[in-house]
Amino acid sequence: MKKKESWSIENKGKPWSDAELAIVLSDAPTKSNCEKYARAFKRGSGSIEQIYRWAMTSENDIKQKRGEEKFVNQVKRISKKVGWV
Repeated sequence: MKKKESWSIENKGKPWSDAELAIVLSDAPTKSNCEKYARAFKRGSGSIEQIYRWAMTSENDIKQKRGEEKFVNQVKRISKKVGWV
């Protein structure tokens, strides 16, 4: 059963800007940060968790599994810019 967020998720499914991703990735991947950014950007907390997961996924895994996905490549590009390895 999916959790119902207690805040507006009106931006769910909309594209992320590079600036928004940089803000999320400039902070630690904690549960409280996931909720904080989900509320701030009006999205589900699972979407923030997924950003952190893609940022931590190796380049090889991304190329093999999701190499053509624009969002995944955007997350990886921004994660490098903000200092994720």
